[in-house]
Amino acid sequence: MVKLGMDFGSTYTVVSIYREDTGVLEPLSLGEGLPANIPSMVAIGKGETLIGIAAKNKTGKKGYQVYKAFKMLLAVTDSQKLAERGYDEEHSPEKITRLFIEGVLSQVLESLHETWIDKLVVGVPEIWNNKLETLGGKAMLRDICRSLDFINADGVKVVSEPAAASAYFAHNYYLIAKKNYEGSILLVDYGGGTLDITLSQVMASEQTDGTNSMELKVLERNGAGENVEGRVGEAGIVYMETVMDWAIRRSGLTDGEAPEYDGTFYRAVDDLEMELQTSMKKIQNVFEEYGLDYLDELNEEEFAEIEYGRDEVSVSFGLLLEVYNQVIRDVFDQKLDEMMAFMDEKGIRYMDGSQDDFKLALVGGFGNFYLVKKQLRDKFKLGHNDKRTENIILDQAGCERAVSLGTALLAADVIGIRSTADFSIGMWAYDIDKRICMNYAIRYKQEIEVNTVYYARSSVDGEIFVIQAISGGFDKFLINLGSDDKLANFGLLKEKFAKKLSNVVTNQYHTAVVGFSVDPSNVVSVHVRDYDLMRGAISDEDHVIELTRFNDLFEASAVGQLPR
Repeated sequence: MVKLGMDFGSTYTVVSIYREDTGVLEPLSLGEGLPANIPSMVAIGKGETLIGIAAKNKTGKKGYQVYKAFKMLLAVTDSQKLAERGYDEEHSPEKITRLFIEGVLSQVLESLHETWIDKLVVGVPEIWNNKLETLGGKAMLRDICRSLDFINADGVKVVSEPAAASAYFAHNYYLIAKKNYEGSILLVDYGGGTLDITLSQVMASEQTDGTNSMELKVLERNGAGENVEGRVGEAGIVYMETVMDWAIRRSGLTDGEAPEYDGTFYRAVDDLEMELQTSMKKIQNVFEEYGLDYLDELNEEEFAEIEYGRDEVSVSFGLLLEVYNQVIRDVFDQKLDEMMAFMDEKGIRYMDGSQDDFKLALVGGFGNFYLVKKQLRDKFKLGHNDKRTENIILDQAGCERAVSLGTALLAADVIGIRSTADFSIGMWAYDIDKRICMNYAIRYKQEIEVNTVYYARSSVDGEIFVIQAISGGFDKFLINLGSDDKLANFGLLKEKFAKKLSNVVTNQYHTAVVGFSVDPSNVVSVHVRDYDLMRGAISDEDHVIELTRFNDLFEASAVGQLPR
């Protein structure tokens, strides 16, 4: 029986454990001699299903379909986008994800000589909270893990990747400085599929047993990365795909046209990724020698020759820089500016390298790329002996695996996360005076307790809001992803959810109060209780309806000014 943390990444997955008897925090592999970084890939063909390195080795091989980037496609319902990356109804991202996670965790258990996972904490991109289409990803991932017969379903928790990584860095500070960290951590997580930038506050927290530990609260987050034109956008994967795309076009092999994104192309992308990973020092030396203003000279310097089919395609240092400037730089700069504006508003001294109450950390596989590190360094004017990066980093490997190591700490309850709402949610309905009203029960950034019911209340007197459901049910409620409470996604519920919310009000007056609760994985449930209008009494019976996948919720959604 073990407690595990998992960074389920777009390109690589890492599973870690905190050994409570020794205090050792370490990543795990699928077997002796294998690396801890497991390629997030599944290959199906010739009567077998392969995961990780074995799957990656089948890229471009006849008789095999290789699936990748399934995490970022998990909540996507556009069949055309899915088909462009090889998915169909039989092999959906959800089914492939289940095959992958089941294979990874069962092999990890085997290597530990264990048979049961008592607690599993999985990290997901913070950016998933910023769009209605991806909000359901947490619920899907939670339910996939819960469905595995060697995992305690009640012990599965899905958390923000940057929050998990921030927990790891706060723990490092404790190990190095021999005291709890109190202050802010700005975590920049640049991976294959997404950029996540999260500002967290870390506070000392006294436990019931009298010991002190740390507790983390997310103050603000932003990021980039979504499915764009069949690709996973604005992070490491799209960068590498664009480099190979442009290199192939310029080679003349396709007469200047875009190459087909097939097995041959993706095998070339894999080879480019390997070159980037093994040549970090070389890349740094060349760019520091030439600087970033001499594109012509850099175009004459070959970085690598990549095999494409039976041909070799040259990739120059100039091309690495050109694609970075085109695809990554402006997006990264914009998101950093947005976070800096928030910190200015809150009075956080993020440019003062002499203070110990603000820390800056860069993690993720793409975060190890020289051009990413330089852009961040220049943006914050980081110098030598800068306290903003002091006492939080043990080694580079830890930075790359921070999410996984952080989830392991959370699984072992070494550090905690305060739950704050990632969205506002409430009812858009008629009150008992037949007026259309909208009332939020849970509000954006409100500190909430998980599994606690919050009832919609009147904006006038704060009393529990009573609504009238003539049909005995509800057909509309609203979800607001930002701070403007006049804007929300709303619309007619899809049939399966409408049925769940129908006939739940059974009293003769058709009146009820409605509340919402959030579980540790951010999955929302609706709570409906009859309200006796004559006695002013709320029923003890609670009708609970779990909503899970937000992208499956509405027949049609809209964003705009809602009636008051």
